[in-house]
Amino acid sequence: MKAEHRKELETNILADRMGHLIQRMKHRPQRRVYLYVIAGLIVLVGLFIFYNMRKTSSAEASERWRWLEDGFPPYIDKLKADYKETNEGKAARFQYAWLAGWDEGLALLGASPVQAFDDLEVAESYYRGLREDCTGDPVWEPEALYGLAVIEETRALRAKDRDKHLDRAKNLYRDLAEKHKDSAHGKSAKKRAELLEKKGKEIAEFYADLELQLDVEKRFFEAEQFKKKK
Repeated sequence: MKAEHRKELETNILADRMGHLIQRMKHRPQRRVYLYVIAGLIVLVGLFIFYNMRKTSSAEASERWRWLEDGFPPYIDKLKADYKETNEGKAARFQYAWLAGWDEGLALLGASPVQAFDDLEVAESYYRGLREDCTGDPVWEPEALYGLAVIEETRALRAKDRDKHLDRAKNLYRDLAEKHKDSAHGKSAKKRAELLEKKGKEIAEFYADLELQLDVEKRFFEAEQFKKKK
């Protein structure tokens, strides 16, 4: 009797455990469905937020490009000051560098070399900042490096340290040509570096003659005397 009772008890316990197992198996798929639904909702919300952020960022970038195309000075100033790390801000900074270096720098060499050299210093400060901020960029960095090389070569217009400036310019051209050999500025820089290497003496004589024609040193001397009188 005891054996039968023990057997019946073991059977009931086993049946009870199997019942609990079956119940858990019944509820487990339902729980999984809930988890899948929640996970799907999280993914959808994340995608929605990402899409809206990207859409907003794209709209803001388009507006900044419109400012740049418009060319209104306050717009350009805002891009240069508040968005200097964006492509639109860098483009605005390059515009200032170009204005100081070419439109107000090189273009004034004949009429006012002293003012031109001052403007070239302003342009150089822009190009140096852009070179640092655009390191590795295949478009922006060559532009900055080429501007710096041209400014250094232009300084050979003065007799003081002419050969030194030409050597520095040659090295800058060469570095640009090696780093960005496939870019337009890289190819131009390569040709200029080779020319300075082969005809450095002739180029130095050219700058010496141009200096005499423009009375560069005389104008610098007069400007210095004027400052002293002030």
